[in-house]
Amino acid sequence: MHPGITRRRFVITLSACATLAGTIAAPARADSYPAKPVTIVVAFAPGGMTDIVGRLVAAELSQSLKQSFVVENRPGAAGQIATEYVARKPADGYTLLLSATGHVIGPAVQKSVRYRPVQDFEPIALIAKAPNMLVVNPSVPAHTVPDFIKWAKAQASVPYGSAGAGGSTHLAGELFRHMTGAPMTHVPYKGASPSTNAVVAGQIPVVFQDSMSVSAFIAAGKLRAIAVTGAERSKLFPDIPTIAEAGYKNFDAYTWLGLYAPAGTPREIVARLNAEVNRIMASPDMVAKLRRQNAEAAGGLNPAEFRKYVEAEVAKWQDTVKITGVQIEQ
Repeated sequence: MHPGITRRRFVITLSACATLAGTIAAPARADSYPAKPVTIVVAFAPGGMTDIVGRLVAAELSQSLKQSFVVENRPGAAGQIATEYVARKPADGYTLLLSATGHVIGPAVQKSVRYRPVQDFEPIALIAKAPNMLVVNPSVPAHTVPDFIKWAKAQASVPYGSAGAGGSTHLAGELFRHMTGAPMTHVPYKGASPSTNAVVAGQIPVVFQDSMSVSAFIAAGKLRAIAVTGAERSKLFPDIPTIAEAGYKNFDAYTWLGLYAPAGTPREIVARLNAEVNRIMASPDMVAKLRRQNAEAAGGLNPAEFRKYVEAEVAKWQDTVKITGVQIEQ
């Protein structure tokens, strides 16, 4: 064979290999995403608000993007375990995080937290909101906030449950303890479902919980709602007063859910997921599903707006932590 032909073939082969390598190394493109199944890591145990909403969103994304979106539960430490796990994953859009308010609270209450709520993630979309509620087992002889405080102060200690140490339900309980002087003792659980089941079973008398996780038990008479913990009465529960109405001004603690990707995920993928999620959350079907679960769809913010929302929530909960003095040792 002529040496010139051999050399030309060698150069062509090298060029082809370089082109292939460049294709493999190139970041994922929005128009081809998703090309394989996507994992949505839910930061809490099955059965709670985060899990329920996560599965609803995953099912809709699977249908609209013609690819499997699979929920993987990684509960523990008020969402910290799942959050740190996703933060270390490749920024390719194939591992996402669905977490609750604890995402922005964690770094304020735990020195061991190894993630930054904003810098280590690409905030994709605000998904849902729900008021937190002060809920008791029916055996507790109280129907109003003043009645509850009077009863609580007659006890040596009142154990209360939450979805996990350092989450919004925990902080709501600590803020209540701080402002009222009630002898409350926190009992953390690995998610909303376990803590709700504990108060239904009478293992603990009280729980601070998101409305979505407790509403069915309230309707069935297995739990009694004393108050909502938001600044205003919830449209979902207009007859249930706020803690602020009992004289404890500026009491404001609610649960919201957000979807995130690891920092550095291509903007085009983040934008596509944001558009899909916002469309899903605005659909009459999803709004109705969440309302039946006593939660509110909260889509509508673009990625930049959601990033600002997360930043504002970081500052808000830092102030709450300063007031309550809560610190979590892991």
